[in-house]
Amino acid sequence: MKYEIRRARIEDAESLANIIVESWRSAYIDIIPKDEIVRFLDKERRQKQFEKFIQDDEIILLGTCDDIPSGLVFANKDNDEGLERCGAIYSIYLLEEYWGKGLATKLMDEIINILKKEGCKRASLWVFESNIRARTFYEKHGFIFDGTKKYSHFSNKPIELRYILDI
Repeated sequence: MKYEIRRARIEDAESLANIIVESWRSAYIDIIPKDEIVRFLDKERRQKQFEKFIQDDEIILLGTCDDIPSGLVFANKDNDEGLERCGAIYSIYLLEEYWGKGLATKLMDEIINILKKEGCKRASLWVFESNIRARTFYEKHGFIFDGTKKYSHFSNKPIELRYILDI
């Protein structure tokens, strides 16, 4: 398998939308109520969101495997929690068939390098408490649960945990 990680371009928006929608179907079907998850599975709406993010010069990386768009990571050098010099990783998603094959590690390594270059000393992310697979991945990459929890906005109120990595 040949992986490539690069900054997303406007013409990648459709592929990014497909990755995020299909990964939500795989990763969150047992976490988010089915009647609510449907709102997040609209590929056309997601494509428009990514087009705007790319036009606004947000940090979005596309990962390909043998030239097939397979994963993404979306981050920002500024977080919305007032954490000093701490970048935020908002999304890291892969199509299910690429889980556990090394692409997520390549995406994570690259986004951390970019956040470092942007002057960040730490990176934060939120993960559902019940998403053990994702939590294990983050912990393997050095992220530590900092004790901060919040209830998600979904009706079943799944708990989200904040993880921090010193970079």
